[in-house]
Amino acid sequence: MVKKSLILEHSEYDLNKVVADLDEINRYNPQRFEMTQLTAICHEDAENNVCVGYKDIGPDDFWVRGHMPGLPLMPGVIMCEAAAQV
Repeated sequence: MVKKSLILEHSEYDLNKVVADLDEINRYNPQRFEMTQLTAICHEDAENNVCVGYKDIGPDDFWVRGHMPGLPLMPGVIMCEAAAQV
């Protein structure tokens, strides 16, 4: 099987180096409450069209309790929403 490469290598980005926190994201992103899918942006490179963001996921996220109990996996449509918010 051919080894597939990642779009971005996550180890190259420092999640502690916040470029935009939630308050800054909320200035541009209209989603709120359960539909807020970003915690921070940790890298932005407009010249190369690269932006890296993340979401801190916890047991209180609205989909965790009922989505594959005991082994919750973020639903694909929520992953797509998170990508759109980046």
